[in-house]
Amino acid sequence: MRTTNFSDFTLSGSQNEIIDVRSENEFAEDHIPGAINLPVLNNQERKKVGTIYKQVSPFEAKKIGASLIFNNISQQINQHFINKDPCYSPLIYCWRGGQRSQSLGFILDQIGWAVTVLKGGYKSYRYE
Repeated sequence: MRTTNFSDFTLSGSQNEIIDVRSENEFAEDHIPGAINLPVLNNQERKKVGTIYKQVSPFEAKKIGASLIFNNISQQINQHFINKDPCYSPLIYCWRGGQRSQSLGFILDQIGWAVTVLKGGYKSYRYE
């Protein structure tokens, strides 16, 4: 798995996609043109994990978040990725290029696809 700036990424061929893993509300507010939304945490899950992070502890939030994220990624593999060929090469991003995009990126990379994560996430794209 590699990271890149958006200006250095090029879509080539029908196998490549830009995947926004942010929640549905974040995606609806704005996204990179042509991106599809495959949230690793939906709106309610993101709120739940964020609340636990602030009110209980980051460690507890990360445990719950990991469980939710990997359950959602499992569903996405079965519904979206299952028929992708070995040449598939997505660009994945979240808000800051952190845990959400890295989570999906890691799994897809382990499957064997050439995954790229947007360095700095959507936030960096907005300021390019």
